[in-house]
Amino acid sequence: MKKAKQLLLSVLLTLSVGTGFSQTLDSLNVFPNPFSVSTNIHFDIVQSDTITLKVFSAFGQTIRTYYQSAILPGGSYDINFSGDSLGDGIYFVRLDIGSTKFLTKKAIKTGTASRLEDIMVDPKLIVFPNPTTDRITIPLSGFKTIVITDLSGKMVKSITTDQNELSLSDLAAGQYELSILTSQGTIWRVQKIRKVE
Repeated sequence: MKKAKQLLLSVLLTLSVGTGFSQTLDSLNVFPNPFSVSTNIHFDIVQSDTITLKVFSAFGQTIRTYYQSAILPGGSYDINFSGDSLGDGIYFVRLDIGSTKFLTKKAIKTGTASRLEDIMVDPKLIVFPNPTTDRITIPLSGFKTIVITDLSGKMVKSITTDQNELSLSDLAAGQYELSILTSQGTIWRVQKIRKVE
């Protein structure tokens, strides 16, 4: 009887792990990141739901649509995002789950950089003060797009402006990644910033 219970428990555990029932949270990941030619978009959904998966440019333009209001069963999914025809820059992968939940990850496409620290076209272009309590100064003239993400890659602020000062009053205290893009979408600088109370 004890062996029968152990066998039944083993079979149930195998079925649970093998069919994805052990997944407890919806998730979205992009790897490798940064990437030069293509990257993998991986997402998990806990239960069957209506899914929309899109890739956007830093300017909000839809680059690719992989799922549009498609009903998918709970499980793990992998999609190859080919960026060979795209310019270097920052892109956002957004996964809508049902009508109330969405996950966003930043994907950086660059021709040669293999690490985020390599993406600094102008090392003298440093955002200051850092850390800051409210405002930052960007020593760069002309129109630029500033994208701020949290450390998990979720976009928290995006603005296109010709101003040199940017208010961070709408952000909570913490660490962020600030990216500056040209009007053509190429990266000028990626810098970690910290907002304090």
